[in-house]
Amino acid sequence: MISSLWSGLGGKVAERWAVLLVSPALVFWLGGVVAWAHGHGGLTGPGSGWRALDQEWTRTVGSPTPTAQGVLVVVALLVVAGSARLAESATLGVLRLLEGYWPRLAGPVRAAALAVRGFVIDRRTRRWRELARRRADLTPAERARYAALNAWRSTVPPTPEDRMPTRVGDVLRASESRPRHRYGLDAVVCWPHLWLVLPDQARAELAAARARLDDGARLWLWGLLFCVWTPFTWWALAIGVAGMVTGNRLAFAAATVYGRLVQASFDLYRGNLYAELRRELPADPDEERAAGRELTAFLERGPLPGALPGA
Repeated sequence: MISSLWSGLGGKVAERWAVLLVSPALVFWLGGVVAWAHGHGGLTGPGSGWRALDQEWTRTVGSPTPTAQGVLVVVALLVVAGSARLAESATLGVLRLLEGYWPRLAGPVRAAALAVRGFVIDRRTRRWRELARRRADLTPAERARYAALNAWRSTVPPTPEDRMPTRVGDVLRASESRPRHRYGLDAVVCWPHLWLVLPDQARAELAAARARLDDGARLWLWGLLFCVWTPFTWWALAIGVAGMVTGNRLAFAAATVYGRLVQASFDLYRGNLYAELRRELPADPDEERAAGRELTAFLERGPLPGALPGA
């Protein structure tokens, strides 16, 4: 019994370390060591940075005994694990940064980004409307362009006041604002309650999409942090910027899938939310929007004074 327990614990520990060994945190620290060596004599030759690193280690710690090497490995793994954990705790803040929720000092930059994105969105919207008006007479090239613009429209909020200064922010804001326009439901207020009444399969799909979104945000963060090795070598900046660009693209792709799943959850399962709260889902769209606004107010602030239970 005890041996089986220790065996299971050992397997879980080994699995955790295996995941850590392919994490961006390990790449970050290994990249830092390589950058340091490159900046202190290069990576090859008799005067390479590796020899300087060995000399520095010997001067600071002493001769590399087996015990010292073992301690070094343990400390290095703990540093990697700790930094990976810190990056995970910062994921939400990084994601909000990618969405465009910037400090007040960045107000002018945000306004400029909104203006540029607004110009591009308005131009594409006009083109989509032009193609939509003569949909039956489109050429093959125009039909492909119309399909691309039609898919693009789901990644931007339906009204200008909901727009964000980044693509990631727009696609997530679109998923938040469409339930309000369609059903009168504020997605931010209603989502925790809707999540609890979703089927297991829907929650699994949403959790997987959100995990990919968080992975993209963390990759962007590690790319930004990798730039700290730039004083040692110029290519650290190139790798850091490449990581940031890749992370942003992955975050946008994951946000697109996640946003569509959030919208689909409101489309398919808002009836479950009404049912669990002992409310009737109106059949008329206008009545449903009014009921959705009232339900949002109830979930946000509670029942109005003097209101009947369940009203």
